[in-house]
Amino acid sequence: MSVARLRAKRDGDGNDRPRGIVAGRFTAVPVLLLTAWALLGCYSYVPVTSSPKSDELSGSVLVILTPAGSESMRQALGTNVREIEGTVARSTADTLVLAVRQTTTNARERFVSSGDTVAVARQLVASISVQQYSRKRSLSLGAVVASLILLTLIAITTGSSGSGGTGQPGQPQP
Repeated sequence: MSVARLRAKRDGDGNDRPRGIVAGRFTAVPVLLLTAWALLGCYSYVPVTSSPKSDELSGSVLVILTPAGSESMRQALGTNVREIEGTVARSTADTLVLAVRQTTTNARERFVSSGDTVAVARQLVASISVQQYSRKRSLSLGAVVASLILLTLIAITTGSSGSGGTGQPGQPQP
């Protein structure tokens, strides 16, 4: 190390820490943006308007049972199950086989499933909704995340650009 640098370090003039922190935060911004972008995919359940054919149902679905359906699913899923959320394993004209992710009761209690698979007769189903990508929700969430990141960047740059003291080093602490 040069003599001038050692003197500057001894006198407290060579402290690069605040600039290093700001630079570290600016390099973290692209990582945060990529993470936020990966999480932006918002999905919603869209009701199927006509009676779905066996080949139309695939992927994640939300099945709302009739009262008779809730009663018939009591053994397999528990008491008062009103909604079944899961993935379609197989679909025929009269039966829907689901790999259950979670169930919701009439009292709006949610229970996560541990790998149950159930067969539901179509006449016990009140309605079926298919999970689809929601562009509107995704764009709204993206705008909120982008504005929060922008506000954070503005706060970081304005907070680090000012000088908060006399420029003289303080007394060393014991």
